[in-house]
Amino acid sequence: MHQNDKKVIFSIERMSIEKKFDFPLIKNLNPIEIVKIYENFRSIFPMNNKKTLDTKVAKNLKDILDDFDVLLLDAFGVLNIGKNLVQGIKETLEIARDKGIILLIVTNGASYNSARKINQLYELGLDFSYDEIISSRDVAERFLSLNSPGGTIGIFGNMDKDIKFNNALSISIENNLNKLDEVNSILFLGTSTWDPLHQDLLMDSMLRFPRPFFVANPDIIAPHENKYSIEPGFYSFLLINAGVNLPLWFGKPFSSIFELAIEKIENLTGNNINLSRVGMVGDTLHTDILGANSFGIKSVLMTGHGFLKNQKISSIIKETTIIPDYIVQNP
Repeated sequence: MHQNDKKVIFSIERMSIEKKFDFPLIKNLNPIEIVKIYENFRSIFPMNNKKTLDTKVAKNLKDILDDFDVLLLDAFGVLNIGKNLVQGIKETLEIARDKGIILLIVTNGASYNSARKINQLYELGLDFSYDEIISSRDVAERFLSLNSPGGTIGIFGNMDKDIKFNNALSISIENNLNKLDEVNSILFLGTSTWDPLHQDLLMDSMLRFPRPFFVANPDIIAPHENKYSIEPGFYSFLLINAGVNLPLWFGKPFSSIFELAIEKIENLTGNNINLSRVGMVGDTLHTDILGANSFGIKSVLMTGHGFLKNQKISSIIKETTIIPDYIVQNP
């Protein structure tokens, strides 16, 4: 992407893949296979800038609260698993607030606006204000308002229809599949209505007509009580593997979501933030932890509830070389 005085020019780049990677069937997805997919595409992820190999291990997040002034909190796997709160999270967040720690949800969820997530958490018993969340959808809205790709943006996975861009038009592709070749760029928000037809049509259209491709959610899966939901990252990696040009990503581990999170905190507090006192709490190495490490804030891996529950954490860390600053099992 290059900036000049008049407009933004988006480069159309492809990933150089000598041999296409094999993808497991969705029904066979498990943490080891998911890690393998992330690792296959590691070269397009941010650099891991963690300076030391040190990791502090604690049983609970509440045991390390004094190390932080700000906590950025992933949603799925940290606050909730599907429709249930993570056990103990409410009490730990109350302790954090009593200590004066600033809390901000930082989520890759983008199908719905951020207010819906706050309302869902309130119904589960967590009281966050509408100012205490940054989603990859928020980042997409802001970026594409400031850096219009021109023409019409075709959107997949917008479930509440209220996404707004300044100086850019958009349409829902699910409701206008015949318009797919006519839009000037593609924004992939979510997978609630995704099906194989969408995947095939998008791949065919993007191979014939390469154009700017934006993905708000790099997650491969999201953990629920007894299953995974398949997220835009999985289908986007399939497209890249087939030769579709690389997207511009808006969610973790990419920097734009962290930049907006820090900006929001500084605007709310009126103070500059010491990044060494900011922690990103998440359940996934390749999004939450790599994102924090690459951005220069502290990374906290929670292992007891989300993506890596019941996995051999040390082996996965050794394989990926993504090393958290902290590992906790529970809130």
